[in-house]
Amino acid sequence: MAGRAFIKIFLILIFLTALISENIFAAVESIGEVNAKDNSTGTVLAGFSADLILSIIIDMSQAEPGEEIESIQISVPNGLSVKPKTVKSVAVGGRVIPNFTESVPDKNFIMITLPNLITLTSTVSIEFTVDVSSIPIPQLTFVVGLIAINQRLLIASIKPGNSDGRVNNDSLTIKSVLATKPLAPYDLKAEPDPDGENDIILSWNSPEDVGISGYLIYRSDKGDEPIANISSAFQNDYVDRDLKPGKYSYTVRSYKTETLRSDPSNTVSAVANPDTKAPLPPSLHPELKVVEKGIEITWDPSLSKDVVKYLIYRGASINSLNLIDEVSQKNSYIDNNPPESGSYLYVVSAVDEAGNETKSSPTQIRKAISGDKPQPNPFTPLSSDSRYNQVTFPITIVKGGEGTFAIKIYDLEGNLVFEKTAEEGIKEIRWNGKDMNDKYVNSGVYIYQASVGDKYKIGSIIVAK
Repeated sequence: MAGRAFIKIFLILIFLTALISENIFAAVESIGEVNAKDNSTGTVLAGFSADLILSIIIDMSQAEPGEEIESIQISVPNGLSVKPKTVKSVAVGGRVIPNFTESVPDKNFIMITLPNLITLTSTVSIEFTVDVSSIPIPQLTFVVGLIAINQRLLIASIKPGNSDGRVNNDSLTIKSVLATKPLAPYDLKAEPDPDGENDIILSWNSPEDVGISGYLIYRSDKGDEPIANISSAFQNDYVDRDLKPGKYSYTVRSYKTETLRSDPSNTVSAVANPDTKAPLPPSLHPELKVVEKGIEITWDPSLSKDVVKYLIYRGASINSLNLIDEVSQKNSYIDNNPPESGSYLYVVSAVDEAGNETKSSPTQIRKAISGDKPQPNPFTPLSSDSRYNQVTFPITIVKGGEGTFAIKIYDLEGNLVFEKTAEEGIKEIRWNGKDMNDKYVNSGVYIYQASVGDKYKIGSIIVAK
């Protein structure tokens, strides 16, 4: 026993020495978390064994030669203990590593040496078994270290964070609770959504039980299968959304682990009304892009959760819109057949599952541009009308060209005042009358040079203020 205690003290001294050393390298900004297997609440039962999964993201983007990872050490908190052959599996980058080496010199220490060095940013998953003390402990914190070649500790403590890609107990801390079922929630209430959505709002009182990890929501038409898992002991409400009109009954159970659940709460019922509330509108980007296949419009999706599609409208004005198409759960659309003449704009509306619709604000008005001339010419940069406050150069201004489309604009003294190269697939360039310093140029005549590949065209435009 004295020898084992000496080994433990020696390892801790190495650990602390690396912590205070000036040579703690910044090879890794790693994060990690520990969860009980098949239980994302960070809870284990006191007095039992538990399989834990340590998940790590090792960031090697700043690593220098000699900082490649060879071993991972796990310091197990008091209240938990490990035995030899405690590690069940190790995976790096999703690939199981069968021939790792495990050392357990002490009941609170695990050392895992990998057969191959970790040289690139990687995900690591380690499954191991712990024995849990019979006394419940609300906070059990692990310390994880990464060891480089030649047994040099790079980082004494990995930071806690979401490293398994799931929203759960995203930390290096778990808790142990008594293996008795928790108290049930009480005073459960249910009511229809007062704003016209086809939702039912649930609320309850949380029992005074420190071991609770979350709540399971049950609805009568789903039997014994919960419709939702609230993985927080502090949340005591839930919205059951997008229901078909009708009556529904609910109960709620609290839980310590996903198998240690309370009795059901009281049963409540409520009627889901037809959905009469229109969704929030999408946020339409006013700028239109002329692309190879037509006119592209983009928008930020509606913030309403029950939107099922978007309707695309086009018209000469906001009062003369025609439906031209619909898309499902996208945020862009290309009009393949825009008008060849005249002015037009677009509007996008969000539609929910009940058919309620809300239109966005319109895009800028676009005047169809074709042929071999910039339009409008003259133009008035200070105008508030987007049809006249910028000049548009269509790619068709240059005949027979293939390749990159670009515009350069010079004053009559030969000074370059503006230049722009179109992105691939964009078929027009606009100029708002500002120079390269973002200042409006003076009124007068300016010379443009349009190029497509090795073909050019030179002409003049008039800026009128």
